[in-house]
Amino acid sequence: MNERFEGIVLFKRPYRERDALVKIFTSTYGTKMFFVKQAERANHPLTAQLIPLTWNHYVGDIHEVGLSFIREGQTAEMFREIQMDYLKQAYAVYITQLVDASVEDNEPNPPLYRLLHQALNALNKGQSPEIVAIYMEIQLLAQFGTQIDWQHCVECKETKLQNDFSIVRQGLLCNAHWHLDQHRLRISPRAMHIASTLAKISLTQLQTVNISEQTIAELRRLMDELYQEYVGIRLKSKSYLNQLRNMQQLMKRPPTEQ
Repeated sequence: MNERFEGIVLFKRPYRERDALVKIFTSTYGTKMFFVKQAERANHPLTAQLIPLTWNHYVGDIHEVGLSFIREGQTAEMFREIQMDYLKQAYAVYITQLVDASVEDNEPNPPLYRLLHQALNALNKGQSPEIVAIYMEIQLLAQFGTQIDWQHCVECKETKLQNDFSIVRQGLLCNAHWHLDQHRLRISPRAMHIASTLAKISLTQLQTVNISEQTIAELRRLMDELYQEYVGIRLKSKSYLNQLRNMQQLMKRPPTEQ
């Protein structure tokens, strides 16, 4: 039975000779794998609607288990700025892989679907890729089963003092209680304040947040520590991003005097 649905293409992989497996995060059915026959042909009618990191409308056969099938497709948004910019694309791939890892296949999750769409839209409109990625990492912690109160000290519930993060106590420690964890992460108070802000605002409010490169580096270190300790996933797209950052840092260095 043909169903109408919309979805964001997470990835496409060749299958057999000219067929393909396409994973799509659908608004109605969650993440599903679709089999598309002869998808690798240059003149396939669904070529545009199978491109990763695009948003499309589809007609197809949806199966609760196993592979589903696409019959028709119409492009809703290509996110052209992402498709044309290798750095934005790298961040978009990382974000989509992170979202994919955070959900079970075939389980509808409309709020997360909307959040992913908003993240791609923000990248496409020129928002800082690093801030969008950090925002998504913060929001997705709960999807991975890690609930963090970003607004209060875990000991006294204070909200107005300087904060750091304690892995052992699984939350924020205000400076009145830093002595309770000698191994606290020693993230700068500024970065902790930004993390707390990102945890409570919407993506549409990101344009009002002005963050220095130093603070971004601190936020990235915070997220790396939390994901290593609480989530434990290793994505190839994250390794690729790290390589890109290292290359950018090398390019920024002044030439060595002879």
